[in-house]
Parts: sequence; C-alpha cells; structure tokens
Amino acid sequence: MSVILRILPAIVLFVLGSLLALYLVPGELEQMKWEVPGMPETYPIEQLLRPVLLGLLCYLPAVGAVFYMFMGTMDRYMCRNFVSYFLMCTLILLLIYILADFTDNMERFRSRFDEPLIQALRFYGTQLPMFLYQILPYTLLMGSLWCLSKLCGGCEITGMLQSGRSLLRLCVPIFIMGGLVSLCYGICGFHWAPSGAQYREMVMKKNTNADGSAKSVVYRSEATSRIWRIETPALVTNPGEPMLGVTIDQFDPQIPGRQLRQYRAKRAIWNKENSTWTLEHVYLREIAEPGVRPKDDTYQASVTLDFEEKPYQIISPGYNDRIDSMGTSAMYEYIASGAGSREDRRKIRTEWHVRIARIFSCMVLVLLSIPSAVTFQRRGTMKGIGIAVLLAALMLFFYRVFPSFGEAGVLQAWLSAWIPNMLYLCIAVYLFLKNLAHRSVWEWISAKLKGEP
Repeated sequence: MSVILRILPAIVLFVLGSLLALYLVPGELEQMKWEVPGMPETYPIEQLLRPVLLGLLCYLPAVGAVFYMFMGTMDRYMCRNFVSYFLMCTLILLLIYILADFTDNMERFRSRFDEPLIQALRFYGTQLPMFLYQILPYTLLMGSLWCLSKLCGGCEITGMLQSGRSLLRLCVPIFIMGGLVSLCYGICGFHWAPSGAQYREMVMKKNTNADGSAKSVVYRSEATSRIWRIETPALVTNPGEPMLGVTIDQFDPQIPGRQLRQYRAKRAIWNKENSTWTLEHVYLREIAEPGVRPKDDTYQASVTLDFEEKPYQIISPGYNDRIDSMGTSAMYEYIASGAGSREDRRKIRTEWHVRIARIFSCMVLVLLSIPSAVTFQRRGTMKGIGIAVLLAALMLFFYRVFPSFGEAGVLQAWLSAWIPNMLYLCIAVYLFLKNLAHRSVWEWISAKLKGEP
C-alpha cells in the first residue's frame, strides 16, 4: 500500500500532463502555421523546438514527482516544505500581479470587446508565461528563504545536521526542485513570454477605428524586398479574416530601391493549407526601367501568390523587430542570417546570451538563500533574509547595466550577460562557507567592517 501511495502522485501528474500536452501542443503547431514563414517541412530546427519544449513543460511536474518518489524520508520532508512555500509565494504574487493589471485594463476590455470577461480570461491565459518569466526567480528565492528560515527557527535544521548530513546535502531536494523551476523559466522565455509581450502590446494599443475595424498598416519585409500597405487588416484576435485594400510593392533584391511590380487588390486571403495568398480583383502594374514606356495595368479576378509572409507578421508592424517581443529562436535566426545593422545584431546577440544566463541565475539565487536563511544562533534570521532580498533586487539592476556594455560593444556579449551570475555565485559560495563555519551573515559582515578575520 505504501508503494502505491508513493507512485500515485507521479502517475496522476503524468496523466494530467499528457492531457495538457494533447491540448497545447497541437494548438502550438497550428499557431506556427500563422507565424513561421514557409511550409511546416521547411521550418528551421529552432522553430521546431517550440512544440517539443511545450510538451516538456507539461511533464515537468511529473518529473518532479518521480524525483520525489525515489527520495528518502528526510529528503521528502525537505522537498514538501520547499514546494509548498514556493507554490504559495508564486500563487500569491501571481494573483496580485494579475488583479493589479486587470484593474488597470478593465475599462479597455469593457470598451473594446462584446464579452469582456471571456476575452479577459483568454488574454491573461496568453500573459501567464510572461508573468511567470518575470516573477519565478524571485518566488524561488522567497520560497527557499521561507522554507529554510522556518526549519531553522524550529531547530529542525540542527536536528538534521546531527544525523551526519552536511548542510549542502540537506539542500539537495531544494536544488533538484529549483533546477526544474529553472527549466520551466527557460522554456517560458524561449518563445511564450516574448510572444505574450507582443500580443499584449497589440491588444492594449489603440489599433482600431471607431467602427471596430483595424487601422491601416504598412509592413516592410527586408528578406523578401516587399512592402505591404493594407487599409483594413485583420484584427490580431482573428488573423484569418480577409484583408481589404491591399497594395504590395515588389522591389529588386539585387538593386536597392528598384521597384519591379505592384499589386493592387480589393481583398487578400491567406490560405493556411498551402501557405499562399489569394488576391481578388487585382490590378498588376509592371514597373518599367527608366526611359522605357510603362505598360498598362492588367486586371485579373484572382491571383495566387507564393509569398512567405504570414498574417501575424503583417498585422503587427513595429513589434516584430522589438527585442522584448522576439523569441529565442527568432533571435538565433536573425543573428545567423546577418540581417540588420551591426548594432542591431550586437543588441540581439547580447539579449540572447542574457536569456540563457538568467536561467542559471535562478539556481544562483537558491544557493544565495541557504546561507542567508540558515543560522545556528538563538535569534531570528531576518537580517540575513533582508540582505538576500537586497542582493536579489540589485541583480535586476546588474542585468540592466552589464548587458548595456555588451550592446555598446564595450564587453563581449556573453561576458556582459554572465557577469551578474559570476558575481553572485562568488558571493553565495563565500556566504555558504561562512555559514558552515557557524557564523551568521551579519557576524561576518560586521567582522569585515571592523577589520577582524
């Protein structure tokens, strides 16, 4: 019976994760058809990772349950305490975040949508990865601090150390669960957090006319040397609608500024099955070379064009090139293509390294929480916790300052992204060694200020 109870959580979480993956992964594959240029068989490997990582995210709780299943009694006790405090911190902060944001945007939902409550639920469903990407490192720190300080306050840490285990060994369950949270954090930042930021800007920005139709847009594609001008584009909430009043200027990719032809259509419809555009009631103008008599415009009732632009690219001008709305895969493709200016590539390369470095910053904060929350003196741990919170706040500042050096070319992109982690890792290791010497955080700081060893 005890064996069944031990494996039951893993089985339940595996089944729930499978159901969630069956719901999310096909939807992600369908979404990629609206976003990624080309046909599915031509998608780059960076984009094909999206459904794989989303499926992995669904199974992370089950993986954690498997680790828990093979732990000993003391490790399971530490794991339960940490997970409960971490989830409590995450849910409380997430709820506060969503309620505050909903209060600020409630009037927008009421004025723009016929069913504001349903649309708000859908909207915040898309924003959940972005919110988690912003708060997970700090709820991980707060959960670790809360768990260890409670155990230390009840003298449970001291009792566990009497069993012969080191402080580092006691915290192995926290490291394992923190590693899974870090992986979840990295998956959110791979595509869905930036995509949520882009979707938020498009929905919250006033991009509709008085009659509810979308405002005209102009989309320039450097890769295909085309400019799209659309009087009435599809709404971001329904990108499959026909686009009205479409003008497409095709330029020569070999000769900058040399226009080849122009399409003027009454409607443009995107075909999801074969990734083609159908223009209806089209006037085609072939642009003659200088000194050559231009040809008359030709009219066609319908024209099918194999253009690689997708609806989401066209209806979201101004957001596709924003770094905070670019997924990690899109950044990699941009860097590899050599497109844009040297400064733009340097900024995107720096941000790409920052997103990878911030995954490991989660574990650095967990390591920092151990010497901050654990003390062997008969007094509270609030001073150490206060120092840890202050250092975590400073990490936000460092992740603004040092990457700016990489964007400016003062430092290498990878170095500017990893300096905060290196700095905090050194601080955490030093504090950890001091705590192993049975000295509190405040004691060694006071000793250093007084010049004592």
